[in-house]
Amino acid sequence: MPIKSNYDIQADKCKLEFIKMDHKKIAEKFNLKYDEDYLYIYFFSTKYRLNKRTGHIEKTYDNSNYIPAKFNEIMTLLDVLAYSKEDLSLSGKWINVTNLKEVFRTGGTVTHTDLFAASSKKFSGKTDQLIKACEKLKGRKISQGDVGYIIDIFDFLPIMFIFYDEDSEFPAECKFLWDENILNFMHYETTFYVVNYLFERLEELIET
Repeated sequence: MPIKSNYDIQADKCKLEFIKMDHKKIAEKFNLKYDEDYLYIYFFSTKYRLNKRTGHIEKTYDNSNYIPAKFNEIMTLLDVLAYSKEDLSLSGKWINVTNLKEVFRTGGTVTHTDLFAASSKKFSGKTDQLIKACEKLKGRKISQGDVGYIIDIFDFLPIMFIFYDEDSEFPAECKFLWDENILNFMHYETTFYVVNYLFERLEELIET
């Protein structure tokens, strides 16, 4: 039997917690469809289904064939469904998540810019392809950076993605801005899972 990674173990624990939850209440809270076996949700415009008995999570690109979700997707979905506060609303104010007062109080110092420098470099010289990828995710164009879009993580929660291409003085850089109330929706650590997945998805779309 293959040895499970720490990521798999962590994801399995969250799945077990999901099984115990009130799925009808979750569906009503987020206006989600559900049936006897599954709870359905859209994540970055892709349809996912969560098995109410096993916690297994799958996604489909063609509304027919389902494939297993991976760690970043699993952890984001289960964190939002399990952790988010009861009364959710967007402030309308965009902010770098590391500037939130709650993060300062917990001593958070790692920035998305530092952590995702290598991934940002992969988009250098590919602004046209990146624009097309953002539009495939139903992003709404904004006038910031060389590429700027507001993309829905979920129907009820957007993220702002801004890309500055490499030039003679500065390396390529991606910036991510969040609604000021983001920590009502998910834990701080989960914002990194979201960005990790967004990078993965954009790279997939650029390559196809």
